[in-house]
Amino acid sequence: GLIPGARTRAVMPPVPPSPWPQPPGALKCWTMINPDHSPIDEDDRPDDASLGEAPEEERRPLSVRRRSASRLAAVQTLFQVWASERPATEVVPSFRNHFLPTLLTDFDIDRIDEDHYTSVVFTVLDRREDIDAMIMPLLKDGWTMDRLSEVDRSALRAACIELQSLAHVPVRTVMNEYTAIAETCGGDYAFVNAVLDRLSRDLRKAEMDAG
Repeated sequence: GLIPGARTRAVMPPVPPSPWPQPPGALKCWTMINPDHSPIDEDDRPDDASLGEAPEEERRPLSVRRRSASRLAAVQTLFQVWASERPATEVVPSFRNHFLPTLLTDFDIDRIDEDHYTSVVFTVLDRREDIDAMIMPLLKDGWTMDRLSEVDRSALRAACIELQSLAHVPVRTVMNEYTAIAETCGGDYAFVNAVLDRLSRDLRKAEMDAG
């Protein structure tokens, strides 16, 4: 089925680790040379050595990469809030110190979209119960959010905020971006995509019907 098995809670060592396992080159392939926002098939991934040599015209626009980076940063931060059991007011500065520089390099940007990043992170945390109430009816009977991996859970919650509150962001962009995040970061991207499709038909029915 589409619902993945339950995952074991992570244990955080004193020094913040990488937010999750990530295949070499996967992030750069998605952010740098995949302008249609869709997940990349394994056969289409270029060699790592070629990633930094992508012509400028093949790269996604700078503003798009900044927004994409802010989405990934938000999901990573939500993951760390869960894994460390620390408040976001502590995790966000830690994320900026330990992980943001690498993210900026991978996306080839000077900064992320800070407003988007902080809005998604703190809105998800403030409205988590309401968000989960919208997502849970779309899961298998008897399943709760606790049965999902944290990567999938964080991606779905963040996407829900954009679908509900940011009407100017195209629905397909939200779906494809968060599906790509799930794929890049070891989540069940087929599951995330299926749930987001159903959620989009609930929250953006007219836009989805229009194609």
